[in-house]
Parts: sequence; structure tokens; C-alpha cells
Amino acid sequence: MQISPLSGLGSLPTLTPTSPMASGGASGSFGQVLNNVLSANAHATKNADQAVTDLVTGKTTDLHTVTLAAAQADLSFRLILELRNRLTEAYQEVMRTQL
Repeated sequence: MQISPLSGLGSLPTLTPTSPMASGGASGSFGQVLNNVLSANAHATKNADQAVTDLVTGKTTDLHTVTLAAAQADLSFRLILELRNRLTEAYQEVMRTQL
């Protein structure tokens, strides 16, 4: 039985890190790091929206790229939610501290 080889996928677009930690942007004040995370989230959301719009209008047929863009935006948003939760917990812990 002969098995035919798979055809090539072509070139896939390179992914850019959405986290400031991955790009080495962790140095600086807490406000700068938080600002970098928020701007990265805005950028990822914008990319996901554009990818979905391109898919719907027929400019692209690559569902894989659209799915990856949406997953990156989701992961970036979950990072912000986790930061908010941790900051809230830390604030509540400080407020419970008795002097």
C-alpha cells in the first residue's frame, strides 16, 4: 500500500510575543510594566478584531491565523484579570493587617 506525502503548508506568519515579560520589558517601575501589559492587550485585541474582520469579508481564508489571534487576545485579557485579582487580594491582605 502506497501512502502519498502531504503537501506543504506554505509559510506561516511569525508570532510576536504579547507579554512584556517575553520581550525583556520587565525592567522599570510597576506602572511601566502595567502600562506595557495594557498596551499589549489592546494591540492583541486589535489584531484579533482585524483578523476576524478579514475572515468575514473574505480577505483571508486562513482560519488558523484568526484562531491564533483570538487565542492571543484571550490570553492577554486573562493575564490582566489575574493581575487585577492578585492586586485586589494583596490590598485586602494589607487592610486586614493589624497594627
